[in-house]
Amino acid sequence: MKGRTLLRWWVGCLACSLIGSVGPLSAQNTAQIEGQIKNTANTTASARDSVRRAKKAAMARMHGAAYYFYDSPLQTSVPALDSTRHPLSQFQTYDKIYTHQDFRAGRGEVGLTDEVLGYTPRMTSGYAERYNPFSSWMYTIENTRFFQTKIPYSNLYYVNNFGKNIHVFNVTHSQNVYRGLNLTVDYNVLQTQGVYTNSNALQHNLRFYGNFFTRDARYRLQFGYIRNTARVGENGGITDDSLFTANVTTNRLSMPVWFSSATNSRWRDNTYFLKQVYHIYADHKDTLPENDRSYGFIAHTFEVHDYKRTYVDKTAASDGFYKDFFVNPSQSRDTSWALQLTQRLYYSYGDVEQLDGRFLKLAAGAKFTYVQQRDMLYKQQWHSWYPFAELQGVIAGRVVLDAYADFGAGGYNQDDYLGRFYVKYCFKDGGLNLSRNEGVKLFAGYTRHAPEYMKSYYFSNHFYWRCDWQKETELFAGLEFSYRGWWLKAYGARKTDYVFYKQDGPVQADKAFCVGNVTVGKDLEIGRYVGLNSLLMLAYVSDENYMHLPLFSMRESLYGRIPIKDLAEVQVGLDFFYNTGYYADAYMPAWNAYYWQDEVETGNALLVDVYVNFRIKRMNVFLKLQNVAEGLLPYNYFDTPHYPLHDRCFRFGLAWRFFD
Repeated sequence: MKGRTLLRWWVGCLACSLIGSVGPLSAQNTAQIEGQIKNTANTTASARDSVRRAKKAAMARMHGAAYYFYDSPLQTSVPALDSTRHPLSQFQTYDKIYTHQDFRAGRGEVGLTDEVLGYTPRMTSGYAERYNPFSSWMYTIENTRFFQTKIPYSNLYYVNNFGKNIHVFNVTHSQNVYRGLNLTVDYNVLQTQGVYTNSNALQHNLRFYGNFFTRDARYRLQFGYIRNTARVGENGGITDDSLFTANVTTNRLSMPVWFSSATNSRWRDNTYFLKQVYHIYADHKDTLPENDRSYGFIAHTFEVHDYKRTYVDKTAASDGFYKDFFVNPSQSRDTSWALQLTQRLYYSYGDVEQLDGRFLKLAAGAKFTYVQQRDMLYKQQWHSWYPFAELQGVIAGRVVLDAYADFGAGGYNQDDYLGRFYVKYCFKDGGLNLSRNEGVKLFAGYTRHAPEYMKSYYFSNHFYWRCDWQKETELFAGLEFSYRGWWLKAYGARKTDYVFYKQDGPVQADKAFCVGNVTVGKDLEIGRYVGLNSLLMLAYVSDENYMHLPLFSMRESLYGRIPIKDLAEVQVGLDFFYNTGYYADAYMPAWNAYYWQDEVETGNALLVDVYVNFRIKRMNVFLKLQNVAEGLLPYNYFDTPHYPLHDRCFRFGLAWRFFD
């Protein structure tokens, strides 16, 4: 390859892939490399040598890592990139989708139901069909990593317990197939055969997606397809909790459950998405740094979400679990469908996610949705649109003031609206992504929204309701803090006209109440050889007639670290899980949803896991003994009434990365 051609190729790759990024190839490093090339470009030989040196340095920085970003709805400029180095810490948690910065029911029950044990403000407007209790294990646009790689990147992930009752397999492959164009395929399958009758799960998750940047970063495109399927056994829980607490038998299969037949929930959803952003420059230069004057961005997004849910069981009135049978007295097969098409068109003068030195930024546009909702009895469809605007000001490069508002018009979400304001002080100057910049943030807001659609209308063999609720309102405030790995989140709200489930269906709170929680976490290195990963939460509800939360929750991981030069590392540790006793929500199989109850108290149980983590070059391996204290502590480890957590079991797993 000729020197001039090589020079153009290298500068183009830098401009399209790494401008505006952080990590090994930051904007400063890129500028230094380009400066070296310009300063030595007087002769062909010196230019060739400079390019070779720059390329070797860049590839050295790339060694052992691929680069990725998560997209946010109003992200428009070239995103800042993170490095995928797969830290060994907390590797044994084997949940690849979430970062475990929250508390959930169903700890360790792979693929089965869970619910978040805390409060988070509702920061978005729009249609919500229902809460999905299996969402922890499903792929979404929000938890999708968009890659940019110099060399092909692959990752294999596998968990098993010697072929008994759990199998998790995931493979991810990503590579840049053309300058600025990356394609990724990610496939996941998990299978759980629980120790109780008809307690099982089989899920398949697939996503194929890509992203593209032009050489001058003027145009950005993201696109993809996501498919989730799940088949989950529904046994209704054990019929008598005392059989478990007294440990009458160690053979869990002999404990009677409500549904021992082939009762299951089946979920299927397809998501298609596309997002394109065009950057309006005042000049027409080849690279982003040469285009100092910008008139902002025009962005367009398009999403299709196709959803189907089916509940199947063979129960009769004599079983005593369900009171009513509307369609079939001997078998239920309840199906619902939803189709949602969403488009966003907006203009952004300066990216509201980036600290780029601009004093004032504006983003404004509208979201358009089409919804079709139907079941065996009823079909409804409507159009809605949501104009929105966001105004942001930056003072002295560190203080950010931001205000956002949107409004819903048409359909089920007619007259919904959201308004919020925040001020954030960043501990570092300039050029960083706001959502990741260390600092302290105070915010407050008010939202008025329709309840989830399922709370207004639902038809099945056992339940039917059609309700016209008052709009829910929520006045919320919060504080978020992050510094050197320490982070704290404090949220609080006053809820009015709150709609929630009871055993026979949804009801609306007849008065306002307050809810809040404070969560703090830190991955702490104590010297060179000891580590402590902490996550603590305090929660409060002013009126427990509407909501229950545990007062205190804890997840701690204490481990010793043994480095073996630069080739390997070993961690030996203990995981502790605990939350105070409270009236946890019960689970209703026919809805696939949780409902409020005040008869059975759960919690106040300590779970202890022992694990060993290994890192050998690009391979991570863990060995884990879960609930090691079984028999030494009381048999009271329920996360949901009638659904015990796992007994002692042994699991192992590995993750193996490849850079070709």
